[in-house]
Amino acid sequence: MKSIYAFTFFVSIYIGALFPMLAYGQDSFDFAIAKTPYRISLAASAGALIGEAEEIVYKYAGRDDKMSQLLWDLKPMAYLGSALSVSRADPLAGLGATADLSVKFGLPLPSGSMEDRDWENSENLTHFSTHDAYIEGGTLLFDFAGGITIPIQQTVALKALFALSYMQFSWAGKDGYGSYMSEHWVKHDFEGTVITYDQAWLIFSPGIGVFWPFHRAVSLDFRFFISPLIYARAEDNHLARALRFNDYMRGGLCVEPSLDIVFSPNRFFSLAAHGSWRHIAGSRGDTSQRDTSINDAAWLVENKAGAGFTALDAGLSLKFALPLGNK
Repeated sequence: MKSIYAFTFFVSIYIGALFPMLAYGQDSFDFAIAKTPYRISLAASAGALIGEAEEIVYKYAGRDDKMSQLLWDLKPMAYLGSALSVSRADPLAGLGATADLSVKFGLPLPSGSMEDRDWENSENLTHFSTHDAYIEGGTLLFDFAGGITIPIQQTVALKALFALSYMQFSWAGKDGYGSYMSEHWVKHDFEGTVITYDQAWLIFSPGIGVFWPFHRAVSLDFRFFISPLIYARAEDNHLARALRFNDYMRGGLCVEPSLDIVFSPNRFFSLAAHGSWRHIAGSRGDTSQRDTSINDAAWLVENKAGAGFTALDAGLSLKFALPLGNK
């Protein structure tokens, strides 16, 4: 419920600020967006995510008592990416449109550890295990953002934005050990792949932004998105136990501020340092369980699955731009 209040408050500010900006722009700038000079940019990027993903099993539907919690590290997850963007050549010259599309591919490398905690039939911890975490193939992040730019006094440009984001992660937990309260926490070593986990997110967000070219060759590009419009799914394979869990979740709250520092020595090339923080909490839904050793029919448990995600994205990108037209 708190996520809905936060989102409603943000949207109220978003709408309340947008109409005065448009009115200001209508009096001061040419509204013929299609007739203004634009440029298309291609970029290559490299960077890393630093954070973790969370898998939760709740004891009771509608309550927050945890029965199981798995934390999958991104410490770090290195990536390579590419991006395509279209924007007004000079965002301060008049009202314009902007659109950005980026894809990042996670490299199949070690990413830290996975920790599994259980509180079965107890308020105290009853099971603990940890394994080395590895990013598997098919891990990617897809982001699209579009909207309008509105220059203010030819000093900064405000942005009214919307974004669509899709994230897909795949891990394998290998080796490590487990210990149990019933066995006085004696450690049992594991060998090979013990568990795999796939987690995917689809997020639709409104946002605002500020573009500030404070130097002829250096500019800042700040964005902020917030939304409860979240859908998530996950698949958890416990290989040693021959169990597969499939989770389908929705809701919660996603918050994402970002900042790019862009160095542009000329109008064709630029180098950008990117930093963003994406935090998702409160997503919840249903889970199904299947015994993979006999391939039995899955049985469904409602409202006991949960997921979360928190990561800092730090990277560099090299961009090449070409004009699309002239006045």
